Formats: sequence, C-alpha cells, structure tokens
Amino acid sequence: MDREMATLYHRYGSWWAIFTIDYKQKWVKIGKVSKTSAKEALRKLEEKHEKKKHGLFDDKKIPFREYSNEYLEFSKSNKAVNSYKRDITSMKNLVSYFGTKPLSQITPLQIEKYKMKRLEEVAPRTINIELRCLSHMFTKALEWEYISDSPYKGVKQLAFQKKPPRFLTKEEVQMLLENSSNWLRPILTVMLNTGIRESERARLKFKDLDFDKKRLLVHSPKTKNYRAIPMNEQVEETLLWLKENYISLNSYKTLERKPHQKEYVFCNEDGSPVLKIKKALANACKKAGLQGVTPHTLRHTFASHLVMSGVDLNTVQRLLGHTSISTTMVYSHLTEDHLARGVEKLGWS
Repeated sequence: MDREMATLYHRYGSWWAIFTIDYKQKWVKIGKVSKTSAKEALRKLEEKHEKKKHGLFDDKKIPFREYSNEYLEFSKSNKAVNSYKRDITSMKNLVSYFGTKPLSQITPLQIEKYKMKRLEEVAPRTINIELRCLSHMFTKALEWEYISDSPYKGVKQLAFQKKPPRFLTKEEVQMLLENSSNWLRPILTVMLNTGIRESERARLKFKDLDFDKKRLLVHSPKTKNYRAIPMNEQVEETLLWLKENYISLNSYKTLERKPHQKEYVFCNEDGSPVLKIKKALANACKKAGLQGVTPHTLRHTFASHLVMSGVDLNTVQRLLGHTSISTTMVYSHLTEDHLARGVEKLGWS
C-alpha cells in the first residue's frame, strides 16, 4: 500500500488518520493519545483497509444476540450507571428484532425497517436512544474487527420537535421548599443552587467541599469528569450546617452527625449515600400542588434562571458539565425571549 494514502493529523487535541481514496478524503478519529500510539493505530487502520481492498477481511459470523451480551459487558465497565441501564432497555428491543442474524449480514435497509416498526409502538425520542445504542454497537464491532464495514452508515435519527424543558418559577420554588420536609429541604437547596445531577448529589462527599474557595468539586458518573461549582451563600450555609448535623429520614429529628455519617453529605443513618429522592419529592410536590416535577427539573430550573438572569450559554455549559454546547442550546429560547422582553421595554414612542 502507498504510505502516502493515509496520514496522521493532530487537531483539537486529538489524532486523526486521513485516508485519500479515489481523490476523496476520509477522516478517522484515533483520539487523545500519544503520537507513538497514534502511529500504531494508523498502522492497524492501514492493514484493515488493505484487507478490505483485496477481499481478505474475514467478517466473523457472530449472531447479534451473542454480540449484545459482549457489548453490555463493555457498557457496564465503561459507561455511567444510567447509560448502562438505558443500554439494557434498548437491547431488549434490538435483540427481539435482529435476533440471531449475524452482524455482518445486517443491512441499512433492515435498520430502516426497525425504525418504521418501532414508530408504531413508541415515541421518536425512545427510538433515537435505541439507534444511538445500535450505532455504538457497530462502532465497537468495527474496532474489535468483528465486521469490515458498518451497516449504520447513512442511517439517520428521527427528527421530532423537542419540548422546552420544564422548570420552576421563583414562586413554584418557594412553594416547593415550604412544603418539603426538613429532611428534603437541604437537598433541594443544594440542587436548585448548583444544578448538579441527582447521581452527582448522591456521591457528593465532604472532602469535595472547599469552604475557603467557596466551591464544590463535583464528580460526574455520566461524563467521568470533575468540575468546580461556586457555592452561593445559601449553599454554603446549608453545607456548613450539614457538616455538623444529620436529619433522620424516619423521625425528621435533627441529630449530631456521627463519625460514620461524615463521608457523604446526604447519607442514610448507616452512612451510605441517599441515592434517590423521587418519593420525597413527589410528596412535597403533591402538597404544593405542583405537577411534572422530577429531580432533573431542579437542574433545568437552575440553568433556566441563570439564562434568564443574563448568564451566557458557555458559562451555563461549564456549570452544568455538558461536554457539548449543543446540549446547553436547549435553553437558548430563554435567551431570545428575555432579549425580546428587554427590547420591548425601550418604548421610544
């Protein structure tokens, strides 16, 4: 093979292999690795290309059902818990449809037919979750050399109108806090003022709190990254109080925090982290007369009020820990609405 056919290129912190085939360029992402590792990855990519060109690549006749088990093992080890659970749910429907068909025999048309079948049963958003799982399955199958080409190429996700996220008004926040138990109220105060995910809140430890610099160091099971979030006065007061005090879920009594309860900020009586607040939140919402509120609504509320206060989307992205600004763009309509209201106030006439 002509060595000039594939070249290495470093861009945006990652290495890429650039193949020139029939005067057209194809970019293949290698990733954020050392130059030595990138060269080795390029060599393997070139070998794979040569085998495919001469018909020497032997597609392994692995049934989809069998491969799904191997992929779920990978998902469990490499993805956040919630992402792994989503993959399990998606896999039930994917395996039901593709069954024992070998990976190498699945075609783009069959994937399109799967989309049409599922459209008769569930919403487009659910189908897109399943398609993302399927796409990544084929990406890994290519990487593991189970197939020579992905049938997912050219398959597109379903387009649908996304609803703006539900968020609480200042009045609704006040109603929610007033109708919450003294056990739930500190949790809501921290989540509403920091925008942390429920999984991040559950894993928040006292060692992650920096009262000198007034910030929380949050670890995201979803992105596997850490980010610093400033403490406002409400959060600082709440966390300082929780450092010394513990509220019993059973009696709602305030007790002195015991040594075994000093690892996790929000813990059970045995010191283990409080993983879910769904039931307690539902009870508070029922008393307050609020509907459609979930723990994630608190995160939307944090972000929405930041945007309406004039905070730019890039800053909101950093605070929320979004890896892509496109995720944060769900709040962009609030910026537009807020700007429009601001212009209306000019009133030159």
